[in-house]
Amino acid sequence: MTRRILQTLAVVLVLGLFAAPAQAQFVVFDPAVYGQAVSEVLNTIRQYNLMLQQARRLPVDIATRYRALSPAWPLHDLTSWLYAQPILSALNAGNASGSQYRQVADLLDIPSDVLARMPPELRRRLGTAYATIEMADSIAARGVDQAGTVRANGRLILQTIQLMDTDASAQDDSYHTQTALLNKINTASVLGLRIGAQSNQFLMDTLEQLLVDNKRKRDTEAKAMDATINQWRYGLVYGTDLFRNTAANLDSWRPY
Repeated sequence: MTRRILQTLAVVLVLGLFAAPAQAQFVVFDPAVYGQAVSEVLNTIRQYNLMLQQARRLPVDIATRYRALSPAWPLHDLTSWLYAQPILSALNAGNASGSQYRQVADLLDIPSDVLARMPPELRRRLGTAYATIEMADSIAARGVDQAGTVRANGRLILQTIQLMDTDASAQDDSYHTQTALLNKINTASVLGLRIGAQSNQFLMDTLEQLLVDNKRKRDTEAKAMDATINQWRYGLVYGTDLFRNTAANLDSWRPY
């Protein structure tokens, strides 16, 4: 009913504008100009009706229909573990220096005092193996820091996504200057962000499992490296003493 009234008023207005008053008989009526004016008014009305149609909301509650809850980023419990607290704290908040990782890793001995005693070929092999352990430490410490940083920032990302979700499904028309189609696209984009956040959490869990496996392998290699260093540091003296004491015992041994 409202649209019909608007159309009728527009036509009447145009007719009134082009109607010649009795005291102004010198105005010439041009049917072509009159028809063009009526066409422009009708075209304006059609555009207005189209804008109203496009701005109309969906006949559903999109806030309820399209909303999907995202789980919060889980944090490691620091109170349930005795010795793993430093690295778990780094996995929660990050640790760029790597100091918290090194607190729970076996210390790697420095072989500077025994390198001169080793043959060149063995020295090269030891250096290669030593570098592998150092590289594993660097990668593990950086991975722990990245995992903790992503987890700490993940809460802010989820908060941003929640705000986007709320704005996309707001009931206040001031939040919607796009058509209903764009509103649906925005909501789908929010849903895609939520799915991406969940995927990142799964990838983070996988990364942490790989970090644990890498640390176990690295500690085994570090212990073997320390044993090699200790053997070169104390093995010759220990072997000489053992041989001397054993020979002396044999020389002094007498049957009863």
